[in-house]
Amino acid sequence: MKRTSPIIVAVAALLAIQAQATQRRQVVLKDGWSVRQLEMDKPAIDDLIRMLGNPDDGWMPATMPAQVHDVLLTHGRIADPHIGRNAAACAWVGEKDWAYACRFVTPDGIIGGPAFLRFEGLDTLADAYLNGVAIGHFENMFREYSVEVTSHLSPPGRRNNLVIVFSSPLQFTQAAKLPPDDPGAAKHKSLRKTHCDFGSYIGAAPHSVKVGVYRDVVLDLPGQAWIEDVCIRPNLSPDFRSANVQVRAETQGDKATLRWRLIDPSGREVDRGERAASGETGFEIPLREPRLWWPRMHGPQNLYTLTVSLHVGDRVLDERRTVFGIREVKLVRIDPATGEKRFRFDINGRPIFLRGGDWVPVEGATHVWQPQRAMRLLDMVERGNMNVLRIWGEGELPPPSFYEECDRRGICIWQDFMFGYYDHREGDMEFLDNCRAEIEQTIRRLRNHPCVLLWVGGNEQYLWSSTTDVPRAKREIFEKIMPEACRRLDPTRLFHPSSPYGGPTGNWPLEGDWHDYTTINFAPEASVPLFGSEVLRTSVPSLGSMQRFLSEEELWPQGFSPAIRKPGQPAWPPAWTYHSTGIATWDRIGAIEEYCDPASAEELIRVIGMAHGEYLRDRVERERRGVPDGAPDGDRRCWGNIVWRLNDAWPMIYSSVIDYYLEPKIAYYFLRRAYEPVQMSFEKTQDRICVWVVNDSPESVAGTLVVRRLGFDGRVLGKMQVEVSVEPGQSRRCLTTTELGEISLRTQFLQAGFAGHEASLLLIGERYLHLPPAKLQVGVVGNAVTITSGVFVRCISLEMADAVGAVFEDNFFDLTPGQTRTVRVIDAAGSRKMVVKALNAEPVELTVTP
Repeated sequence: MKRTSPIIVAVAALLAIQAQATQRRQVVLKDGWSVRQLEMDKPAIDDLIRMLGNPDDGWMPATMPAQVHDVLLTHGRIADPHIGRNAAACAWVGEKDWAYACRFVTPDGIIGGPAFLRFEGLDTLADAYLNGVAIGHFENMFREYSVEVTSHLSPPGRRNNLVIVFSSPLQFTQAAKLPPDDPGAAKHKSLRKTHCDFGSYIGAAPHSVKVGVYRDVVLDLPGQAWIEDVCIRPNLSPDFRSANVQVRAETQGDKATLRWRLIDPSGREVDRGERAASGETGFEIPLREPRLWWPRMHGPQNLYTLTVSLHVGDRVLDERRTVFGIREVKLVRIDPATGEKRFRFDINGRPIFLRGGDWVPVEGATHVWQPQRAMRLLDMVERGNMNVLRIWGEGELPPPSFYEECDRRGICIWQDFMFGYYDHREGDMEFLDNCRAEIEQTIRRLRNHPCVLLWVGGNEQYLWSSTTDVPRAKREIFEKIMPEACRRLDPTRLFHPSSPYGGPTGNWPLEGDWHDYTTINFAPEASVPLFGSEVLRTSVPSLGSMQRFLSEEELWPQGFSPAIRKPGQPAWPPAWTYHSTGIATWDRIGAIEEYCDPASAEELIRVIGMAHGEYLRDRVERERRGVPDGAPDGDRRCWGNIVWRLNDAWPMIYSSVIDYYLEPKIAYYFLRRAYEPVQMSFEKTQDRICVWVVNDSPESVAGTLVVRRLGFDGRVLGKMQVEVSVEPGQSRRCLTTTELGEISLRTQFLQAGFAGHEASLLLIGERYLHLPPAKLQVGVVGNAVTITSGVFVRCISLEMADAVGAVFEDNFFDLTPGQTRTVRVIDAAGSRKMVVKALNAEPVELTVTP
């Protein structure tokens, strides 16, 4: 066997060390942190470092990312803020200054190149010091900050001391100067921090002001040359048969060679190349027969992978892998056939009805990302037949992993910039520069994601005024800075100034998008808006969820009666009001007068939840039909329904369809059925009842539509049928039921079936029905239950005993006589005991397999 020379081995080892040293190294600083409260007169940084790690000096060990509330809760310094009134008891956190300190060692093997500290999420007013030297002052939680620290970093193998001092957001806002033309403006709008932290609108009273490090802090050692950004812009030909992928790579450092490799969705390499890197290097990749990215339920989510790397000889200095999709999004504002106004998104040439929810922070007690909560919510988005989420502008910006997941799942994103009801002092150039940097960085961060449909200026900037009657300071941001940044950095994606926006007022249903305030206002022409981007009623979490954050006395005080004896009086206990939004939540409930008077917490929860669900069902069905009741079909004017809101950040009572404990509310299941791609619905006017079929699937549907008039006892009292064919994107009034004659309001109903889809119609409110006693026949097949009965059963509900967070394939549905329903248990929440209930049947208990 031939022996290798020791000299060769030594040289090879040296080259390996050099190769490793010159490749980009990024060290996430997770460990070695401590946190402590500061008095208002802050100590010197050297004194903080000397005290570091001494528990007697108030330092609490922590792992990052973690905000102050997280650290205090871990160390038992505060009670769980989700329970009772504990959030108020720890509201003092936002009134104090705090210090974060980290000890870390400079890695060995560094050869040349700069060093950076990258702060991916600081909330919000922060001053950073490295080894006693001030390295940065930061005032924006939505920005990522990069600071070169080459000259301040200790030599390899030596320890560094990083200190970040966070100033009180509440002290800052108290000193803020208000716009002179709006002395009533909220002071916290002068700080670039999540707006919903400063009030009880998302759940915590009196507020949930947070402080601290909420995303990673990274020591970045890029070496000789590195990649700062890769921008990918695919352009499709009009016939979608070819695409030109334009790529621009921004690099820094020494001279190097830029190489790229493109992999198609099947894993096949379709292009590679190289050229000299020159700061900003552009190249194009032509593609024949590109595989398109589609929203879910309309086609596959085809994703390409572009790997861009920097080389010097055979050494790879840096590499950036970007996953992207090829699709075309066009906003149709004028119907080409009728000339009427529209707000319709055509994706890859196909009109898409967008349906989904408004996304608020997944957790209210911290801004640290909760990936398991987020993924569970996205699972329920998919199961709820949704294809869009609106990222609410008064919440927080999710991390890249969220958008990557939406790319894979085909969930479209309506992306608000992080502004809401905004106002600031005119001429504050420092503030405007801060906003401009944030907006540009947000665009750069998200522009490669195919899921992002459009940029929106923020939440309700023009809500109660005309779009021309706004202060100049506001115009500077939403009509100059934002659209200019979008045109320059992402010119092929739509910018919309606000949600809502359009028409003679800031919230007009027949132009742009519209927010549903019909619980408190009469809204002309609003039965079928062009696009509903906030549609709402209020409901209550399940009884099990309520019991997790309320005591029994708070849940239902002894002797409490829900009877309303004074106009405007809420029918729920005082603690329910405390755990709502603080903005007249009771005024936003649905039509509870249609249901029997409740006598317990469980009954009141059901009544309010059913009213929420039936309102959403009725509005979604009408909006998907596309015309006001009784108007001719064939002119579908509404092309989107987004409910306010999908989720809760805190345990609370408001308008979500999924509660804080990730249990779907009653309304979620109504919405899931109303969002099915192929939908049947009944349209009831004063003179007639008609059956519609709406097809928002990518394929034509055809078959026999059968409508029956049934008694609750199962008797068939009349039947009609017609052959029906409905094309993709079409809504049709298919049958008028006049031939079925008069229908008893209290003892009969209508049932329709078409191509495997079903719908039923009760003609009067639940409290007026004459329901026969029913007996449920329930069986278990693996993780599913089968339910049948010989008579009509009103509102079958499934629940897992002694569990919170259970999810079912369907729930809260009616059962027609002789029908058998099979329902899978998606998540039993750790329980095996199921209870099946109904309004007119005795409960059935059984055991299911998880």
